[in-house]
Amino acid sequence: MSFSRSDLRYAHTNGYTGLLYTPRGEFIITCGTDGDIRHWTCISDDDPRSSCLGEFVMCIAHTGSRLLASTDRNTVHAYTFPEMDSDGILMRFTAPATCLKVAGGYTAAGSEDTTIKVVKGEAAGNETVLEGHTGPVLALDMHAERKLLVSVAGDGHLKVWNFEEGKELKSIGGLPKVNSFEAASLYGTPHFEPHRGEFLAYAVDNEIVVLNTANWEVAFKLRDDLVSSNYSCCQFSPNGERLAAGTTKGEVSIFDVKKRKALPVEMPPNDCNSITCLAWNRSGEEEVAFCDATGQLGTVFLSDATEAGGAEALEDHQAELLGDDFEFEGGQDLEAAANDGDGVSLEQLKRKVMSFVDSVDVDETSNQSLASSSRTAPAPAAPQIKLFKQQTAFQPGATPSDLEHRYMAWNDVGIVTAHVEPSGDGSIDVEFHDASIHHALHISNYNQHNLASVSKGALALASNETSKLVVIALAAAGNKEWSLSLPDCESVDALVATSHLVAVATSSSFLRIFSVMGTQREVLTIPGPVVALSGHEHSLMVVYHSSAPSQTQQHLSAMLVNTNGLNLRLEYVPVPLTPGRQLAWLGYSDAGSPSIADNMGLLQLYRRSSNAWFPICDTMKQSTSVSHNYFVVAVSELRQIVQAVLCRGTSYPMTNPRPMLQELRMQIPLCDIDVEKSELEDALLRSSLMQVEGAEKMQKETAIKLFALACSSECETRARELIESIACTDLLQLAVKYATKRGRIHLSDRLCELLPQLEAVQEARKQQTLLGASGIAATIVLPMTPTSASQSGPKPKTIELSSAKRGTLKRLANSPNIFKSASAASRPSTPDIPPSPLDTQENIFGESESEVPMSKTPDPRTPLNAVNPFAMKRKLGDTGVIFGSEKLKLAKK
Repeated sequence: MSFSRSDLRYAHTNGYTGLLYTPRGEFIITCGTDGDIRHWTCISDDDPRSSCLGEFVMCIAHTGSRLLASTDRNTVHAYTFPEMDSDGILMRFTAPATCLKVAGGYTAAGSEDTTIKVVKGEAAGNETVLEGHTGPVLALDMHAERKLLVSVAGDGHLKVWNFEEGKELKSIGGLPKVNSFEAASLYGTPHFEPHRGEFLAYAVDNEIVVLNTANWEVAFKLRDDLVSSNYSCCQFSPNGERLAAGTTKGEVSIFDVKKRKALPVEMPPNDCNSITCLAWNRSGEEEVAFCDATGQLGTVFLSDATEAGGAEALEDHQAELLGDDFEFEGGQDLEAAANDGDGVSLEQLKRKVMSFVDSVDVDETSNQSLASSSRTAPAPAAPQIKLFKQQTAFQPGATPSDLEHRYMAWNDVGIVTAHVEPSGDGSIDVEFHDASIHHALHISNYNQHNLASVSKGALALASNETSKLVVIALAAAGNKEWSLSLPDCESVDALVATSHLVAVATSSSFLRIFSVMGTQREVLTIPGPVVALSGHEHSLMVVYHSSAPSQTQQHLSAMLVNTNGLNLRLEYVPVPLTPGRQLAWLGYSDAGSPSIADNMGLLQLYRRSSNAWFPICDTMKQSTSVSHNYFVVAVSELRQIVQAVLCRGTSYPMTNPRPMLQELRMQIPLCDIDVEKSELEDALLRSSLMQVEGAEKMQKETAIKLFALACSSECETRARELIESIACTDLLQLAVKYATKRGRIHLSDRLCELLPQLEAVQEARKQQTLLGASGIAATIVLPMTPTSASQSGPKPKTIELSSAKRGTLKRLANSPNIFKSASAASRPSTPDIPPSPLDTQENIFGESESEVPMSKTPDPRTPLNAVNPFAMKRKLGDTGVIFGSEKLKLAKK
């Protein structure tokens, strides 16, 4: 028994494609991302009936008299069948519904907003909402008699529910995680055994796991040795005797559930991709239909020749295996047994045959095993490495071109919107955020433009199907519009307009640069297929494919072009992307730093001085739901924000109603970001990486907060390390003051020792700033730490006082008010100020250090001993002077 494949048919555009059989098997109904529903009488139907239901249709279900469909309006809509007339809305969600199931008078739907709703009957209302998933619901199934519902979501969990009570019965982890339905390729697709619901099957990696629903333990696992990839979906046959499963390479496995083995199935063609959905023909057990990720439809059916052969085919297999001229070894032994009159020994026959075949038994099961092991399958081809899909060219800030109403460009200057009427005529609307730049424009799109870019200087329009470029200069007087045609039938792949330049990337891998008024500036060659183009004032950034993609990611590079008059300077930098992601946005910040964003919301900024990319914001972390996405519009370094549009359950914003622009705060993805220490570190890093207003002041304030946090956490080594790494003398003085105020004398002394080193670092930084343009690197020369030999020398002698003088000094030390009264006469009157916990050197040792007894030269006053009075006190203590010079004079008097 083996299954063969039909030829593949084009059904829908690329993307998730769903299908089902009608209850009696008359039609195959398919849906796809093009928004169409198609009715196929069979796989060879050359003219299927088609109905358009919206921008896209995610999933469908059949109740017997009505067809339910999930549309782009985030609803489950009912239609009469086969007329396809609207019959009302059954459910509403906040994101598109991704899966539907109808069983026993109940209808269940799962959505990308992580919720599941169950409705009894055909009328809306009395919904049961099941909440518990934290990711988009990918697939579900329902057994109405036992009131069981099973769901698989992007959070990596399979959950079993009692949908009548709304209770969660079981949760199983270990499934692939994904945060959007569009990015999923492994759907799990759980399915109950149809009759009694004794088993529950779901796909994990390269096997099908079957659970016993009595105790939710694993009953058995199914695996096909001929399959070389992971299973994406599975489904029981209507009688529960077989199970079909599809893989990410287009392979289909059909298992005999009772015998728990795989049946032979024809290998897939090369153009078959990942299977997204499959369904059994309910009129029999001999046909399975499937769709893949490229919108193709195919079937797998039971081969007639193999089915008709029956037992005769098995005998032919055995005869072919043994051969007509098969001879047993040891014929002399057989002849000897025959001469004995006992005939041929059965044991000898069995032994000889089993030496040729692995195992042959006399029961029917072993015969079936022999037939399956000897099935005539074609020799497996060499394994083909499936590479990551190479991204085509796109316009930053634009929505897909196949939409009737779409954004051609949306940036910090304005919005360009394209509209296509049912008659085929189109128009373009241009709106500016600042009306002082230019008034709004309405343009008839008779040239079928589908590429646009707007800036403060120009509006550029082009089409990737023609070679014409049209530019409208916004700030010019007189003839504002100019156009030209590219030579040699070149077409425009990418387009950008800045306040000074207009650039196009063509199909001939040329980058053509023009001035705003139409002067041709440069023609450069792009090293690879272009992906996107962006610009800012006199700078351009071209992202292209630097090499072929690997299995998990594509390899992109950026060509940075800087123009200065007639001079041109190029710089090539790699573009980092997380494996499995694509580039979604490209642009410049308001300070002129190149920025990129991938399709999972990670925003990165390029710092020219460091020649590195830094992640500055993860927009998905700031979303309230995993099904929501942020459509990046602009990046502001000066304000430390990202301007984006929240797309609920979709990847692109709608044109009507116009969504509101949101401001997301930048946040570097540090560890433990909710902790105060990490928040301060994030602020410190952002102030050092980006061009922020008052960056130096912000760095000092944040650094001294981190220093204080380290001191309060009893981490003096970390506090000293922080000051040493920032290398700022002003910050060092603040740190010494703070440490002294808190009584951390040892830390204060250690910080004072860093002064020569930090001064040398600052001087080297000044040299790097002055010589960096010439490519001359300044060397940081740190001062040598004084050794014990250098410190050894003649020490000053201790001042010797008589016993009477020593007694006088002790009395004066115990009564400090004398010094206050003595110095009050010479000081100007000041308002009463409460005593500060941080005393200066003058408060402790007096105002004058000019007179020192015994004709000793006073220690030079430095910023350090001026800040740290305890250090000065110990220096004076080494010479035998316990008090300041003013106190010593009073003592002598």
